[in-house]
Amino acid sequence: MRKSIDIGGKADIALKHANGIDRGKDLFPTGSTLLNLALSDDPYGGFAAGCLANIIGDQSSGKTFLSWSIFAEMNADDAFKDYVLYYDDVEQRLRIAVEKMFGKKISERVVIEGSDLIEDYYSSILQKFKKKRSFVHVLDCLDALSDREEKKREELKKDYPAKTNLLTEMLRKIKAELRQTSSFLVIVSQTRENIGVVFGPKKRRAGGRALGHYDTYEMWLSQRGEIAKKGREVGVHVNVKITKNSMTGKLREVKFDILHDYGIDDVSSMVDWMCDEGFWLKEKGKQTIDTGKDFGVYTRDKLISMIDKEKREGELIGIVAACWKQLEDEVRTNRRPRYS
Repeated sequence: MRKSIDIGGKADIALKHANGIDRGKDLFPTGSTLLNLALSDDPYGGFAAGCLANIIGDQSSGKTFLSWSIFAEMNADDAFKDYVLYYDDVEQRLRIAVEKMFGKKISERVVIEGSDLIEDYYSSILQKFKKKRSFVHVLDCLDALSDREEKKREELKKDYPAKTNLLTEMLRKIKAELRQTSSFLVIVSQTRENIGVVFGPKKRRAGGRALGHYDTYEMWLSQRGEIAKKGREVGVHVNVKITKNSMTGKLREVKFDILHDYGIDDVSSMVDWMCDEGFWLKEKGKQTIDTGKDFGVYTRDKLISMIDKEKREGELIGIVAACWKQLEDEVRTNRRPRYS
């Protein structure tokens, strides 16, 4: 068991202003403290304004839940009150109970669109820039968008890379506008099997190299297994592997749980992380977790319930943030800067 860190009762503000960034405004929260930390080393926000993120995932791996969690976190923070939130439901398949899980206000605030062609999506983004207002736009998902040349390709039984070319042109033109308006784009992609591949990645995404050239963040979501209660499946364990992070350069991997009637379970994910990293003791085969002076000794379920009922999530976030910083400090180079 690692030695837990005494943060002197200031858990809820730990790392709040680290690295000189105004955390309440410049970073968009994800709904997962661990994912925020993996993206920015800050527990309160992960994505930087003026950027593009590509969320790639298997079926039922939490891509839509993560997208709406970003909206919900922004809606709950007055720092983002001037942002316009858009959800482009290309497949018209939004089935999660948005109002139940994220509140009535979020369902009233988020503008739901439904692009059909990639040209329509491009035009829609350009129109939003003309309004000179900061916005967050989620495209769910890129794979379902077609283009005007698709029918011609089908008739000729040939595959022209028109969609990829259009995407390259589109992203090149809007990148500067994103920075100027402090807006944020999220493009959701489905994973595809690389059939016949023996060496190299077994999965790929749509969009070719265009997304990889212009996005700031890339993360791959996969389902690690189901969460069951009384023999019934109630959620999924999700693994997130960050394969590109142009803001910090760090490529980290984190896990969180998603409950179908709740969304991202941030508390349980942090509790499990503290045990996995050895800051809290959970002996193999036993249910009790010894958190030391942090919270005492509880079973996992009772610990999560106590933190939730007593509204001590802020303390837990601060503890996790301080422990995350310790781990990052342990792998830091700590050499004298070459250029100073």
